[in-house]
Amino acid sequence: MPTLDTHDPHIANIFRRATQEREHQDKRLADIFGTQKVPKVTEETLAIYLHYLNQHLEVPCQLTGIESLGCFAWEASYIFGRRRPKEYAQRKKKEPSYTDIYTFLSFEDAYDPYDGLAVKVKRVPDSKRFVLPFAHLKATEKPSNNAQLLDDYVVWFVNGRR
Repeated sequence: MPTLDTHDPHIANIFRRATQEREHQDKRLADIFGTQKVPKVTEETLAIYLHYLNQHLEVPCQLTGIESLGCFAWEASYIFGRRRPKEYAQRKKKEPSYTDIYTFLSFEDAYDPYDGLAVKVKRVPDSKRFVLPFAHLKATEKPSNNAQLLDDYVVWFVNGRR
């Protein structure tokens, strides 16, 4: 496998832009907490982030799953393993799917540093309601303020639990 030439102007530009975006994201996140550095995930920082999101998330907001992991892990065996379309379709009627579109309803009051924030959502086609981890969702409308808010939260939550 060839190695990347970091002196190649195209590769260097990609690294520079990625570094700048990460720095901008870190600044946005630190600003939420009023700190110089991005803090770790704790009950206290989750409370601060929840308050921030309640003030800044634009409603109505439509969401979908990021991937077939986490709360959507039940789907992996149907996607990557046994392909039983009828059984999969029946389960999708009862359980939330990462491919579904949801309308954001509200945040749950309870949260913890392991699971993070949870949201009440309503599945668009059938109005079935679920409570899902906020870190497993993304905004359907991109680019948008909500897409940036969700992406920032996911990056902070996943990286800040260490």
